[in-house]
Amino acid sequence: MESTSWYPVARSDEVPPRHVFHAQLDGVELALWRADDGQINAWENRCPHRSVRFTLGVSTGATLHCQYHGWQYRSGDGRCTSIPASPEIRPPDTLCAHVFAAGDAHRYVWVNLQARPDTPVATLPFTPLQIPLAIPLRSLPIDAGVDAVQAALARYAELDDDALPDSISASSVHGGLDLSWDTRTGERRRVRFSLQPAHASKTIVHPSSDDALIDGAPAARWHNQRLSALRRRIEAAAGASSAAPVPRYIRLQPIPGTPARTAGAAPIVCTVAARAQITDDIVSLRLAIPPERAVEFDAGAHIDVHTPSGAIRQYSLVNAPGERREFIIGVKKEPQSRGGSRSIHDMLQIGERVSVSEPRNNFALSDTHGALLIAGGIGITPIVAMAQALAAQARPFALHYFARSTAHVAFRERLDALTGVRLQLGLDAHLTRSAVGHIVAGLPADSDLYVCGPRPLIDCVRVWAKDLGIDPRRVHAELFAHDVDTSDDKAFRVRLHSSGAELEVPAGVSLAAALNARGYTIDTSCEQGVCGTCRIGVLDGLPEHRDVYLSEADKATGHCMMPCVSRSRSALLVLDL
Repeated sequence: MESTSWYPVARSDEVPPRHVFHAQLDGVELALWRADDGQINAWENRCPHRSVRFTLGVSTGATLHCQYHGWQYRSGDGRCTSIPASPEIRPPDTLCAHVFAAGDAHRYVWVNLQARPDTPVATLPFTPLQIPLAIPLRSLPIDAGVDAVQAALARYAELDDDALPDSISASSVHGGLDLSWDTRTGERRRVRFSLQPAHASKTIVHPSSDDALIDGAPAARWHNQRLSALRRRIEAAAGASSAAPVPRYIRLQPIPGTPARTAGAAPIVCTVAARAQITDDIVSLRLAIPPERAVEFDAGAHIDVHTPSGAIRQYSLVNAPGERREFIIGVKKEPQSRGGSRSIHDMLQIGERVSVSEPRNNFALSDTHGALLIAGGIGITPIVAMAQALAAQARPFALHYFARSTAHVAFRERLDALTGVRLQLGLDAHLTRSAVGHIVAGLPADSDLYVCGPRPLIDCVRVWAKDLGIDPRRVHAELFAHDVDTSDDKAFRVRLHSSGAELEVPAGVSLAAALNARGYTIDTSCEQGVCGTCRIGVLDGLPEHRDVYLSEADKATGHCMMPCVSRSRSALLVLDL
């Protein structure tokens, strides 16, 4: 790479404030982030302390916090400003991130690995051919070296069936290529390619065009189709799919006692104020909220609980409308527990502290006049909260609770304080189906139906609602557990759109686990396709949806998926990551 060479490594809009973007240039992994004052930072993607990726960290707008031990590095010179484990010690001036020259210009972020870090990109004498054209197109990673890619792109006009061969004009510049040609329809087409050599056998192509429309359709679609076809040719010729080097990844080891990082607001550290064994396998917990935290939520909400085992599990809130200084949850000790519920039952005692998330609500009451509530087993937790909310609002409701016996009825005192509650006890599968049919058939015209519990109960309610012609939009369900059959899993590959990195997801390993193992943080909670925490976007390929969170309409688009359980029907998925 030439000493004065600047290369585009991302579009400007891919590096918004408070976001850390992964890139690669000439074999060097980069962490790109924009400070609140607009300064672009390009650092080697390694914390000097433990070499953990900066892209796993958090930007505050002025500093970047490493995820591992929380060391903080300031924007600009990359100097370490804080070591949480030793707050009384001023970090030495020599403790800095490895900083590269970087800046914004012409709608792209540019980086120079050899220039002085304080070299401003705005002062560079860009030649006209280095400046992208008016309409940016989708960046495209290609598994081949920059010379092979540039040679193939020089013949890009040949992919246009309307191109006039004698009119093709090609101009090369260091790190770029400009093409223009005439067509049989009398148009003049132009495209410019800026090339980012990620490493010896991978190149990121940043195309741009002067054309808004081609043949009446968006030009971006026209170019994307041809660039994708050209990529397949280049990679086949280079044999890149088998020869591409495998990056080294750091397997992160969690710090004992440190909660996993979750998206959104900072965790709430609660204290276990009360604990009661309300059935043989269900414990009720009251988690006192710190006085300085004001928390509001509605019936149907849930929280993520960082269990003593380190696993994160979701639990619905049982709170009545007037109970807002503590979180009240019920935890069933599952026979097949992977550690979450078992560790709460065995280890979480009164006086101990536990981190939880802000409440979220994917199961809220609608604004209909009344409600028909159906619960099974531990599914009573959000349903009793709904019943208490409806009673406080003087809205009509009926609650049907299916349980094995009186001894298995949870939160009996709360249920006894309500009117309109009917217990359905000890019913076998046939009697349950019959009872559900009678209940659903009685749904008032001005009410919606809410059901929470085991999958067979929810499926039974939905089947009866469909058979009775009830609009599915009036049927709301929340599932606590979802068993996924992995016996026929097949391996597949994924490509991360932002960086071009590819990895294989083996059979028996979830996509979320594969991404996390390679250093790409995917926040998860239920790990069963129920909660929606891990939702990611899909740009290309056909997902195999195994979750119960996405609607059928969402699944049909193929634009998103739940990587904790879902896989791929196509050999390659391109993810919006």
